Amino acid sequence: MSGREVAPSPPRPDRSMEHSAQTQRAQAPCTRRGRRRISEAMLAARDELTTPVPAEPGKRDMLNMLKSLRGVLPVSRGAASTLIIMVEKTSPDAWTTLETPFIYAHNATLMSWTGLSRTTLQRHIRELAEARLLVPQDGRNGQRGRRWQAQEGQTQVGFNLASLRYRWPDLLALSAEQRRLRQRVSFLRDSIASLNDTVRALAEDLGLQNIMEQAVGIMRSRLRTAQLSTLEGLYREMLALSTALAEQCAEPESGPDNAPVENAVFSTSYPAEMRPMGPQNGAHYTDTKNIQTSKKVDHVAADGGIRIEHMRCEGPSSGTNRSSVYDRTALRGFKGTATFYLEICSNLRDFCSTGRPSAEQLIEAAEYLSGQVGVTCHAWSQACVVLGRLQAAVAVIVMASRLERGAVIRFRDAYFRSLIERGARNTLFLDRSLYALRDHRTREVGMLAEAGVSLAAVGVESPKTRAAWI
Repeated sequence: MSGREVAPSPPRPDRSMEHSAQTQRAQAPCTRRGRRRISEAMLAARDELTTPVPAEPGKRDMLNMLKSLRGVLPVSRGAASTLIIMVEKTSPDAWTTLETPFIYAHNATLMSWTGLSRTTLQRHIRELAEARLLVPQDGRNGQRGRRWQAQEGQTQVGFNLASLRYRWPDLLALSAEQRRLRQRVSFLRDSIASLNDTVRALAEDLGLQNIMEQAVGIMRSRLRTAQLSTLEGLYREMLALSTALAEQCAEPESGPDNAPVENAVFSTSYPAEMRPMGPQNGAHYTDTKNIQTSKKVDHVAADGGIRIEHMRCEGPSSGTNRSSVYDRTALRGFKGTATFYLEICSNLRDFCSTGRPSAEQLIEAAEYLSGQVGVTCHAWSQACVVLGRLQAAVAVIVMASRLERGAVIRFRDAYFRSLIERGARNTLFLDRSLYALRDHRTREVGMLAEAGVSLAAVGVESPKTRAAWI
């Protein structure tokens, strides 16, 4: 060997490494010159534009559909909001037949429309393109930074929104599914509320405060969720409470409880006129008023005790149950028509679409009115749980009617919460307020009639125009 040292040859690349790199490049998504990475879904959406359109909805219909499905679209809520803003910026004529809805805007313009940063805007556009809700069309150099409206015969650069026409059947199916979901949620909530009335009535009769607290917790939880599984679980819990209370009420009373209670000490310490009423002692009735000084005491006839004992063993009548149910409500059985509530509260008419609203429409109008008179959404939710939606609406109407007639309520939300607290303690009497407002309205109509104003101008309720009882 010579003294000169031979430099080592460079290592030859491994065949396996070359094969893996080629495989990765083949499996990578389609790319093009520029910054935008083109995926298979984006290419499919671009090829789809050359096929016949399945539907051509108008701009208003498309906007209403996207707004109703904002939270259930296959993109994030932010990306859905960006898409809605882009649709709003298009002209209505662009959504007609043989026209293409297109957005020509610089990135800075899009950022000013949406109030987003450049990075967030790019992420939203990427989501919408992957979901095939729009097709980005870039220039010949593949750059997407600047956009301009091309002249005739040149390539249009911007965002093509015609892909929404191809998604219209899918959007209709998604809307129908959401409608069924909302109906199911509403049905479960109404069913839980119906069981709650039965549970509260039975728990009050039995004196079970813990059961009432559990029912109130279930009612609060039902308004905080829209998940079907959660609502079904809450419905099963309320149904279990109702079944347990019904079984407890159906249990026969024991023998010692049916026997009359006799207090020997009390009977011997006091005269017969002051002893407790019973089949042996007899009842004491008077035929004079309490304000008179002299009272005539007559003993019950010989068969009177047997008759009283027979009546005592009988179950309560339906009329007694009905009055007790009314006594537990704040309305105390008061029945008013929708026209009556519209007469005593003129501001309520601004939120009703018809002159004869139904009970549900009247409740929705009262919910909007509550925000106008200063009641917070949290207080309204509490009133719906404690009082029920109808009585909460009547409480709002009474409060608004008082404000219309010049009443001074400094802290209105606190005042409304005090009504809820009184309703929880069963000390709220909405029927008295409604009777007072009715009398006040009658006096107003009488004064207007004396002044020569036509009664039709003030909308007096007549039997022909009387709405259904609420």
